[in-house]
Amino acid sequence: MTLINAIPLKELTIYELSLALLLSIALTGTCLLLLLVPRLPERLVRPRTRRGRSALEARFVFVGEELVEAPAGWRDLLQQQGEASDWQCFREVLSTRFQGVPPAVTQISGPPMRLAAASTTDPALLHLRRRRDQLTVTLTETRPAGLTDRYAALHARQAQGVLEDRLEHLPIPVWTMGNGGVVTSGNAAFRSIGDRFAASDEAVAPLLRSDDRSEGRPGFTYRALLPAMDRQAETWVDVSARRAGGAWDCAALDVSDLVKAELAQRNFVQTLTKTFAQLSTGLAIFDRDRQLILFNPALLDLTQLSPEFLASRPALSHFFDHLRDRQIMPEPKDYTSWREQLNALVSAAADGRYQETWSLDSGATYRVTGRPHPNGAVAFLFEDITDHIAMTRRFRQQLSLSQSVLDAFTDAIAIFDRDGVMSHCNQTYRELFHADIPDQEAADLQELTAREAHESWTRQALSPLGLDEVLAQLVSTRPGREATRHVLQLRRMGEVTCSVLPLIGGARMVTFGGQRASLPIPLETRPRLPRQRIASSG
Repeated sequence: MTLINAIPLKELTIYELSLALLLSIALTGTCLLLLLVPRLPERLVRPRTRRGRSALEARFVFVGEELVEAPAGWRDLLQQQGEASDWQCFREVLSTRFQGVPPAVTQISGPPMRLAAASTTDPALLHLRRRRDQLTVTLTETRPAGLTDRYAALHARQAQGVLEDRLEHLPIPVWTMGNGGVVTSGNAAFRSIGDRFAASDEAVAPLLRSDDRSEGRPGFTYRALLPAMDRQAETWVDVSARRAGGAWDCAALDVSDLVKAELAQRNFVQTLTKTFAQLSTGLAIFDRDRQLILFNPALLDLTQLSPEFLASRPALSHFFDHLRDRQIMPEPKDYTSWREQLNALVSAAADGRYQETWSLDSGATYRVTGRPHPNGAVAFLFEDITDHIAMTRRFRQQLSLSQSVLDAFTDAIAIFDRDGVMSHCNQTYRELFHADIPDQEAADLQELTAREAHESWTRQALSPLGLDEVLAQLVSTRPGREATRHVLQLRRMGEVTCSVLPLIGGARMVTFGGQRASLPIPLETRPRLPRQRIASSG
């Protein structure tokens, strides 16, 4: 029995009838909904929750550079970045994902700032909003992290750990320094020199003087001296710095040995330059590219080239062209082949085979020598031998005059040096003992020894009596100071007097004639070729 049947309709008012109808409809709808719910798709019946801040957003609040509010777990992550301020640590973490995060909180003002992730495949957003002294940073993820993202993050964390371990044990000091000169991070090698680095103005000042705050600025390199400290000697380092993320990423390379080598080389070059400056020989050194790299003052005097021209490091061909223009070298007969001759000259100098004598129109005579130099360089030496040539000519004239004087004597004369080697003889001697030799120019008598002369005397003598005594005097290491005389029988001259007279320097003169010479003839001694020494006869 229903409620309608229990209550007579005539006793119900219109209001009561309407209320009963509405209740019936509500009950019917509820029953239908309960029956249909298991058959509807799950996505249609799941309640639509509001996006939770813990799942898709991370909110950070800064007062100044101090972090006053952060999601759970983020503070531990930020504290791993070092002893810098909270904002610097926060910026260091986010700078790997977002570009353009201001280095300082004070640089954030005005309307809210919105930064997208650097990677196009990363949909994350970063919102920065400032209200008076409070800065709110919101990291928004458009999708929740899945299993793939978690494994990728784990792999990246492991790779970063390996990289940090390698950087920590790297023998080269590596560190990061902020704009204020505060070192925010550094490896073990840097910590060993950290105090010395902070105490060196040469190391810190170049970074502090830079007013460039741009991101990604190309680096620069400078050399600095770290002072001695804690029994560590002074150390020279080459610092390489690169602007990155509002700070300086730096590395230092120990170049103390290089600096010492450069100093030693500089001192050596200075000493060498001072030495070359005192030489009367002109020196010109050309590098492997055949450019002048070193010359001394004597080269200016000998070549009459200007210091400005030599200081401009002229090429070798240009250098010799100027010498030719100033008539400091012989004029080539064929200028077309001059370049080929110059190339041959350089090749010969590189092998150490070039040496020539230049007779100039001015009357001067130069000896030019080419010598190889280390690292493919070539050195040319210019010597003024004008006086030497003149002296040689005068010496030859005196030798000719002395020879003429000897040839004027009718007695046969031979002069032996202290080693028993014949140095001079006159025409009469050559005719008497060397009839087959026309003149002294054709036969080098300097190679004749006293024993060989003794043999020629013996062949011309009727009796060897007295010749052995003459030979003994010529080969004796302790010749007497008194003149001796012997009587010989020669085939061409009959009985002659042989006199042995001591001369200056241990030389001795032997004469064959009718009478003994009263005075020794003063003779100049000419240069001699290498000769055979006479052994003592005992």
